[in-house]
Amino acid sequence: MGSTIDDEHVGEPCYPWPWAHAPAMIEARGIELVAASDPEPGQLDDFNRRWGTERLYADYREMVEAEGPDLVCVTTRPAPRAEIVTTLAELKVPAIYATKPMCVSLCEADEMVASCKESETIFAVACHLNWYACYRRALEYIQEGAIGKLQSMVCYSPGSLSNLQSHTFALFSMFAGAPASWVVGVMDNDERAAADGDLAGSGIIMYENGVMAFMNSRGERNRRYNWRIELIGDAGRIISSNSHSQFELWSEHPESGEQIRRPFHGPWHPRSSMVDAIEQICRCLDSGEQPFCTGETGRETLEIAIALRESHRRRNGRVDLPLTDRTLKMG
Repeated sequence: MGSTIDDEHVGEPCYPWPWAHAPAMIEARGIELVAASDPEPGQLDDFNRRWGTERLYADYREMVEAEGPDLVCVTTRPAPRAEIVTTLAELKVPAIYATKPMCVSLCEADEMVASCKESETIFAVACHLNWYACYRRALEYIQEGAIGKLQSMVCYSPGSLSNLQSHTFALFSMFAGAPASWVVGVMDNDERAAADGDLAGSGIIMYENGVMAFMNSRGERNRRYNWRIELIGDAGRIISSNSHSQFELWSEHPESGEQIRRPFHGPWHPRSSMVDAIEQICRCLDSGEQPFCTGETGRETLEIAIALRESHRRRNGRVDLPLTDRTLKMG
């Protein structure tokens, strides 16, 4: 995610690149990529070849002390991420942008959020679809009443709950505009549901304002572009399909009341949501505004994933949020 993820997506033109943090930072306006840290020398050598960054460190603490960065992107595997984020907060790094899922356990997530709050560090989680211009436009349509009052949301995606569906749950949170209240879940595999690894599953998420979301993992796993989300209001709906590349707006005809498809006025020149995320975090440093996906949102995505699995373990019963057992983990 820090440097090489785009290599894995050659031939997928449906979504604007780059996805990796380093090229996104190079492309973003108002920020300069100055240094990188990785304990593996081979990774640092490759980073230097790709991006021309010569200030390279095996220890991220040394990097922070020497460079004094305004923003640090944390693109490790989930397991060490909590310790790194809390340490960066203690080092008074002004802004942290950590890839998803933010960590493994709820207690780690609590510590990350609390540490950044105490140090007044801006903490954003890279569920970067929350920054994608088409989804920002969909949010504007909802706020303007284009589909009436939002009633429910449905996502079709066979991906795992903690990793890929972090994007889904962060989008649900953004559109619902309220905290999640309770969930009911059904996992795809009983054996995996008994363990603590990441897994695929389906379920219902109820938000405090009455908006209901449906996560459906029972999709076609042999299709590359099978991620779809529907935002359903009492007077219309917005549909995103083909892995975020096609958007539809349906609303009532002003005279007949018939549901008709209207133009979805998205950006003329779509840009990488990773680039937009980094630029918005930079603006947060100047203005004091909040990132479009905060540490609290990232924590909620993990909590929803774990709660859906806990519901399955409890014979698919309702599980209220927040979860009281903060030792629960996934991934």
